[in-house]
Amino acid sequence: MAPREVVLGLDSLERGVSLFGAGVAFVLALVTGIEWIRNTPVTTTIKYVKGKVCPAAYSMHVGLFCEHVARETRGYWGIRTAFVLVVGLCILIFALRHSRAAVICFTLFLGLGLGLEAGLVFLFLGVWLMVRAWRLQRYGVPTMLGANRVAREMGLARRESKSRATPSKAPDPKDAKPAAPPPASKRYTPKKPARKRR
Repeated sequence: MAPREVVLGLDSLERGVSLFGAGVAFVLALVTGIEWIRNTPVTTTIKYVKGKVCPAAYSMHVGLFCEHVARETRGYWGIRTAFVLVVGLCILIFALRHSRAAVICFTLFLGLGLGLEAGLVFLFLGVWLMVRAWRLQRYGVPTMLGANRVAREMGLARRESKSRATPSKAPDPKDAKPAAPPPASKRYTPKKPARKRR
């Protein structure tokens, strides 16, 4: 129902939310950059293996988990900072250019790259933009209330056209009048004369 340019573009609300997502990405890039400067160790934890034993790399016991602390992590923080910064710049550029498909692609990419903890905001943003594009394409409006109203109108119009297309109900045979006998045939075949006996 909506033109292709409208479906693939961003309206003012979606553009503002996308710019906010780019700002969140820049804040995350700043935080990871600080961690890169401080060379903060990365701590990973896993559960005990069988017999309450930790693997070789996980030497520390913390509660019910085995813990491993990686000291030399400048490379990790540097790659993470560059990744968040580059993808955040891509989100900003394509949000300014009103490109819905590119913003969806990069927000989902950033959300999956950061994981469910830090990337949940970006996953939500990408899915939200996809749902609004689907509503625009199907109903012509991006909002949930507008899509519900249009869906009800479409269903009502479909039912009305269906009721007009169906033939009227056949009469009940009980109510029908008895049929008149068929008219007499105009064709006459004379009787054959009886045979005389010898």
